[in-house]
Amino acid sequence: MDEPGNIDRLVRRAVDGITTIAGRAAAFATRLLLGTLVVCVGGFLLGAAALSGGIQTVWIVLGIVFGAIAIGSAFVARWRVGAVRRHVPELADEVRTLISEGKAGTRTVIDTFTIDDDEIDGTRGDSGSAIVLSRQMYGFRNIAGGPLESSARLTAAVTALTSFPLLVLAAVLISLVFAFLGVIFLIALAL
Repeated sequence: MDEPGNIDRLVRRAVDGITTIAGRAAAFATRLLLGTLVVCVGGFLLGAAALSGGIQTVWIVLGIVFGAIAIGSAFVARWRVGAVRRHVPELADEVRTLISEGKAGTRTVIDTFTIDDDEIDGTRGDSGSAIVLSRQMYGFRNIAGGPLESSARLTAAVTALTSFPLLVLAAVLISLVFAFLGVIFLIALAL
């Protein structure tokens, strides 16, 4: 069995790793949400102004549906990773319980969430990029279930971090379509 000081150190490192990644993801998701709002609303309004008749009605319906998906994806991504940081004490208790119980697979959970000190303080040059965030979150996909079955907050954190890349991808792709169509609509209005 691990010593209490060693358990506290492992808990602190694991929770620091989780909250650091969640914090980076939250900052990225906030910028993404603002950008998605501007691009989708702008593209929607340009389309509504440039089109007329039946195609305008189709654009309004499709624009609302896909705009809601893009903005909703960015919002859900931000909400979920923000929730991770709001529940740090519960996360620490669940990680401490996992370590104390010594179940098989617990070490995998701790190793997955424990990141190096240079990643925590941001001294690595690429530690805040979206690609690194996605790679770190993708690594969590194999630990859901198993040792986390009785850990609701830890399971929610893993879900938030593993669903983040897909939600971001949906928001970015739909925003790119709105931006492209917005340029076309702007040209149509200028002619």
